[in-house]
This record gives sequence, structure tokens and C-alpha cells, in this order.
Amino acid sequence: MGGMPALIANFRPRELWLPEGIPDEEIRGLLRQARQLGLKITYRKAGDVFQFGGANFRVLAPAPDLELRAQMHEAEDKRRNDESLVMKVSLGEISALLEADAEKPTEKFLADEYPAADVLKVAHHGSASSTNEFLLEAVRPKFAVISVGARNVYHHPRAEVLGRLQQSGVVTYRTDLDGATSFFLDGKSVTPQLAVLP
Repeated sequence: MGGMPALIANFRPRELWLPEGIPDEEIRGLLRQARQLGLKITYRKAGDVFQFGGANFRVLAPAPDLELRAQMHEAEDKRRNDESLVMKVSLGEISALLEADAEKPTEKFLADEYPAADVLKVAHHGSASSTNEFLLEAVRPKFAVISVGARNVYHHPRAEVLGRLQQSGVVTYRTDLDGATSFFLDGKSVTPQLAVLP
């Protein structure tokens, strides 16, 4: 969430999708910026299905039951991670699973929600608490991308996550090494493309 103002300023999206139940006081600055730029603000929850830009979206998490979410974690920071939006985006026969900051409890929930996808946006910058074996077995991605800053203090992505991806035969891209990575879905295939630096 800390990087959202910069992303909005750079990419100028038309809409901002947020998880239902997030307290406004925690994102006051983000909401103010979105309103100033005229973004449509939409709150989403697990079970929502909709179309956008010709693609089909299915929201898989967070769990709609706030009480259930609270029971999933004792630690506040972990619970906050599991309150982020997880979506599956499909175009024709091709799909991508966008995991946000999902932790192990949410991944257990996701594994039973038919998450199979060609592309996996790895959860939580490659934290060891995410991208577990059971999730990779359920998703079976061909490609993965880890959004992570270079030389970050958390030492993400963690070696065990990279090992799990390698064992599963997933071609993995990292923004700290590869820069911005795009995946083009045409309904029948997916093509990764790295940013061309000047």
C-alpha cells in the first residue's frame, strides 16, 4: 500500500479496486489522491465476478467473513497481508493469478478455489510465508513474477521460495534483476516481455 501513490501518479489508472472492509483511516491519503485524480473507487470481496477490458476477473480473497479473517491470524501485520485482494484474470484459455500479499492461511483457502493459472504474481515479494508447495501444485503456473525492490532489508525473495518455484519448473522473473516485466495474454498463449531500457 505504501507504494500506491507513486503507482497511481505514474500509471494514471481509471479505477482503484480495494478490499472490502479496509478502514478508511488507514488509507486516507490514498483515497484523497484517487478522488483528486477522478479515479472510480470500487470495493471488492471474494466471490465477485466481473469483466474489465475484455478480460474476466474472479476475486478469490480476502475471505468475506471478517470474523474468519481475524481467526486466521494472531499477528496484526499478517492479518493485514491476508486482507489484500487476490484475483484470477482470464482471457480465453489463458489466465493469471494475482496474489497480492497473501500469507499461508489465505493460500490454503485459495488452493481449493480452482486457482490454476499460466502466470503467477508471487505473493508478498517472495516472502517465505507465501508461495507454498500446495499452492504451486494447485496453480501449476508456467511463469511467475516477483515484484521486489533491489537490496531490500527483508532479503526478499527468499531462497526457499525461489527453490520451490524452481522445483515446480516455473520460469521466474524478478523486478530487482529483470526490471519491469509484462505478460501479454492473447487468449491462447502468454508472452513475457522485459522492459527495454534506454
